[in-house]
Amino acid sequence: MITVGIIDIDKQERAETKKIISKKNKSESAIPIEVLFDQGTLATTACDQVPDVMIVDIDHPDSLIVERAKSVFPSAEILVLTNNCDIKKVRSCFRQGAVGYMLKKTCLQSLKNPIAMTLGNGSFISPFVNRALIEQAFSAKQSENLLTARELQIANGILEGLSYKMIAQKYAISLDTVRIYIKRIYRKFQINSKGELIAQLNA
Repeated sequence: MITVGIIDIDKQERAETKKIISKKNKSESAIPIEVLFDQGTLATTACDQVPDVMIVDIDHPDSLIVERAKSVFPSAEILVLTNNCDIKKVRSCFRQGAVGYMLKKTCLQSLKNPIAMTLGNGSFISPFVNRALIEQAFSAKQSENLLTARELQIANGILEGLSYKMIAQKYAISLDTVRIYIKRIYRKFQINSKGELIAQLNA
């Protein structure tokens, strides 16, 4: 028996999610799934059971909703089910403790497989999101290839939050030399600020 909690998904979608899980139980009973609670009943139901899986929607004002769900149910696996396919948001969810990321438009009708895969120590990521992550990694590698070894060291120092002075001390070079390298990096990336550099390398 797999137990599931559903939170921060709007009322209509929560009902649809529960319906899909219930339907799958009747047609594919090899792994029964029980919904312990959803957001609509959690406030009025004393639930002393910990769900195996939490299904969370990040289309919510609280940007740390995944982290909060993980803090309440630390042993539960967190699956994100959302319409948000922004790659920065995907990475943020994984840093907060999510182990799966599903898009409603492509994954809602096949919830059983991601849930079973997750509890088998796997991780389900929507194919569309997975492709975007791969393309982002390739793009970041291309950006790094534009830089010399020293330029990459300087750029990574910026990413680590180091000041120009701290970078100079770390690599035993002058502050003026750091500034020269920064100008070269900006010119190669066709950017004009530290913020743009960080965005470029985190793209």
